[in-house]
Amino acid sequence: MRALVNLALFALPFLFYIGWLHLKEQNPWLKQHWDRQPVIWIGLCGVLLAGGYFLYHLAGQSRDPTAVYVPARVENGVFHPAHLAPRAPEPRR
Repeated sequence: MRALVNLALFALPFLFYIGWLHLKEQNPWLKQHWDRQPVIWIGLCGVLLAGGYFLYHLAGQSRDPTAVYVPARVENGVFHPAHLAPRAPEPRR
């Protein structure tokens, strides 16, 4: 799912550019509109959007070094994604 979000965020500036060309009543599929300079800037914007989402997602992950990895599972037909869970405190003796 995260890969699809990153791919969509990368493609978003290209879709905006196509929409902008349509608003200008120009054919977006002509080679003259896809010169090196616009494609570089649009690609850079896409990389920044996808990288920003990646960093946002990375910042939201657990920082607890004692966290336990819980693998993905299906229970009663419901999919539960993998996640990090806090380790249960050990009972005192």
